Amino acid sequence: MDKNSIIDKTTFEVCTHAEDHPNVFVCDKAIAPVVALLNKKGYKTFSSCSGHYRIEFYEYLDEDIINLEKYKNNKRIIIKKVKDNSFDYWKEVDKTLLYILFREKYDFDNLPYGFTLNINNGLDFPRTCIECEISYYNESNEHKSMNDVLNEIDNKCKLLKEWVDNLPNQK
Repeated sequence: MDKNSIIDKTTFEVCTHAEDHPNVFVCDKAIAPVVALLNKKGYKTFSSCSGHYRIEFYEYLDEDIINLEKYKNNKRIIIKKVKDNSFDYWKEVDKTLLYILFREKYDFDNLPYGFTLNINNGLDFPRTCIECEISYYNESNEHKSMNDVLNEIDNKCKLLKEWVDNLPNQK
């Protein structure tokens, strides 16, 4: 399955074939129409992600042994190795993040439902980031199906597109 789209850096049109357009960037297919329209309207983007469904674990090393009992009872953690004063473990990635990081700071009066706005001040200049966490678990703490997560990603991208449709053009 093709998961990426290519967007022309000048016209911000979503392209079919990269080899036809030398001045392009790659973007997740689900969020490409949103990123293209934001740039056309003058909201310059830096990076984005539509979120992805992946079952994976992060490895953590040398956790303080005092936390071992608490971590043993967490169903999303696998204890790898217990040492004298520490332990190593794998923790399940239990969510994905849909986001758009802009090249500069933009002030938005509202956001789509479920999205938050963050100003990244850690760089030489502030940048706006809008994001939405999508959990792999439901309210009953049961793992969602891959289709449910992918549908939620699609729905959030549609909400984001409707929001961008109503944004005014930047001057």
